[in-house]
Amino acid sequence: MCFTKTNMQTLAALLIILMALIATPLHAGIVDASRTGFVSLQLPDNWYMGEVAGLEFLPSGDLVVFNRGLHPLLIFSKQGQFKREIGQGLFRVPHGLFVDSQGAIWTTDQETHQVLKMDQQGQILLILGRRDSPGSGWFDNGYQLNLLNAPSDVALDSQGNIYVADGGNFRIVKFSPEGNLLSSWGSKGEATGQFNFPHSLLFDEQDQLYVTDRQNGRIQIFTTDGQFIKQWQDIGYPYELERFDANTLILTDARSGEINKIGPNGQVLERFGRWGKGTSEFGFPHGLAVDKQGVVYVGELLNWRIQTFK
Repeated sequence: MCFTKTNMQTLAALLIILMALIATPLHAGIVDASRTGFVSLQLPDNWYMGEVAGLEFLPSGDLVVFNRGLHPLLIFSKQGQFKREIGQGLFRVPHGLFVDSQGAIWTTDQETHQVLKMDQQGQILLILGRRDSPGSGWFDNGYQLNLLNAPSDVALDSQGNIYVADGGNFRIVKFSPEGNLLSSWGSKGEATGQFNFPHSLLFDEQDQLYVTDRQNGRIQIFTTDGQFIKQWQDIGYPYELERFDANTLILTDARSGEINKIGPNGQVLERFGRWGKGTSEFGFPHGLAVDKQGVVYVGELLNWRIQTFK
């Protein structure tokens, strides 16, 4: 077959168009600066925010920020006024943050391999795992201690039982309210009931546990006993998962820089934002919280900041 100069130019143009289509995401997030704002937090002199891994609101409306700076666990008023730091010296790689219905603050740290429960003044109420001791089972010599490996999140069911996304062990671990081991399930893989880094946990009103199976690009849903119910796919790479309203969930997709709203059947209702450093752009969005007015707060790892959008 003989190609003329005109044919070659046409072929080159078609290749450029094809490459552009391949490079363009099929679902580009909405970029709308009118819906976005930056959260101004009033830190003490010479204090700086690090990578914002977790965000939660206390029942009072105060904002808890879990970040990877020198002052990891901070509490602010809703207006951004600094209130206090708690947990000084306890954290190395902050990751998951959860506030229960009683206002207790739960944290996970991927380097200390621990889950901590503390009150709002920083008094430690419960410890899961042993500091600096990653593991997959019981501690040596028969001690009744369940070891964790890079735990990523924690959640409670309606009975107060504790569930830990044990990321490095690719499993979910269930404890009693007192911290005693009840059960665990999961292993590394792509089949239902398996995980490739379980990242975030959330319970609904029916006590169904939602697990963001990050590297598999899906959300798996289980009973409190670990029985698989169903899964949602084609939702991006889900990192943090939160309740937006009665019928909608919201998640961060750190790979695309998007915040996705998910309907009751797992359908994507909206994709907001894109990767970047400007307004309506997110650099590795991770922490996520929704206030009582429906304003979404997004913590960014790469940009060391918090944005809101409506």
